[in-house]
Amino acid sequence: MEEALLRSLSERYLLPFFSGAKLSPDTVRSSNREQSVAFDDPCTIHFKLRRSDTFRLELTRKQPFDQYFNRRVTEKNVVDAFVSSLIEIEPGLDQRYADDLLSTLQRKIVVKAISDRNLEPAMLLAFDRIGVWASRLYEGKPITASIGFDPSNRNGNVTLDAISREDFGLVLSNGIDTLMSFDVQGRLLSHESLPHPGQPFGYAPVRQGLVAEWSQNGRIGIVLNRLGEILILKDRNLLFARRSGRWHFLTHVPVVTQMHRPQNEDVRKAVYESCLDASFARTGACIGVVLSRNRRKWEGIVTSTSDHLYRIGSDKTRAIATMIGDRTFQQLDRRFRQELLAIDGATLVDYEGRLLAVGAILKIPGGSSGGGRLAAAIELSKLGLGIKVSQDGGILMFHDGKKEPIISVM
Repeated sequence: MEEALLRSLSERYLLPFFSGAKLSPDTVRSSNREQSVAFDDPCTIHFKLRRSDTFRLELTRKQPFDQYFNRRVTEKNVVDAFVSSLIEIEPGLDQRYADDLLSTLQRKIVVKAISDRNLEPAMLLAFDRIGVWASRLYEGKPITASIGFDPSNRNGNVTLDAISREDFGLVLSNGIDTLMSFDVQGRLLSHESLPHPGQPFGYAPVRQGLVAEWSQNGRIGIVLNRLGEILILKDRNLLFARRSGRWHFLTHVPVVTQMHRPQNEDVRKAVYESCLDASFARTGACIGVVLSRNRRKWEGIVTSTSDHLYRIGSDKTRAIATMIGDRTFQQLDRRFRQELLAIDGATLVDYEGRLLAVGAILKIPGGSSGGGRLAAAIELSKLGLGIKVSQDGGILMFHDGKKEPIISVM
């Protein structure tokens, strides 16, 4: 494949998976001794279509990629899937049906990245059917659904294709705590009402936590939520999300590590989980984590002392303080944390997870641009860590008042 075509296809179909990534304009010379896909450094992946190619493209971003091989799906798996999918369709790219081949390319990448070849046809069919459901209503309401694939069981009968063509199939799962499970051939195994395992869930939106818990031991869950978004879950984690017409790949443990602040990993994990919850609930959020060296400075950023939880200066703080009790942020139920973050204003926690303010109005320097929530997150980052979760779902994290985010998710 010519370099120009590979570059064009990579920009259109590969880059959208990775927040903040770009292709270097420079071409990297390559020999047949080098792998088709390989890390050059933590922030750079080189790739080409075949080992015999004499060039590789350079995929890079400021936020490091996940290099934890063998135990979880990483960005390298996605690039590998992109390369193998392109090789499959390359003979047809100069034909009249090339656009039809490319229209399914990203779905093939998702499937190849998380499943073996035996499951590919059934999963691609599931994507097709769920894509149709996403554009439909049932009795005037958006369709929600959950489909699970269990490779360990091969005793299904009625096919997914048959069920998806009938209206009754639209109401036999709800995208939250029920699903229809299928074998690798796409044959129905059962309907499952998912038990609540108690906390914690994996790295997945709390509303899909039960499907995430089900998606273990090789099982894969596919969810269509009420906003028409498609979520792919495996190993208790949300791995892919299709929202606003774009596919995103999510890698969670590296994000929690790269947050750096605070040192308490339990606080970082709880904050990140709640960012996911606010993102997929589409409520948005603004969060500040205050380091020990700034333990008193936060009071100068919050406009009104009535927003200080420990002062109990208003009915709001009295009610919230009563509901929180003596629990830290990480000890609260995730559903309650999501509701706190949905309150208009900023939520502040300290380095140990103690809640300092909820729904706080902040003092923002004049001349700030990019919207109030973004300006607030940058201002909060001067205290340690500032996070903006936009209502369209994107998550940005900032350090030290710098306008360039250290982490971008979706």
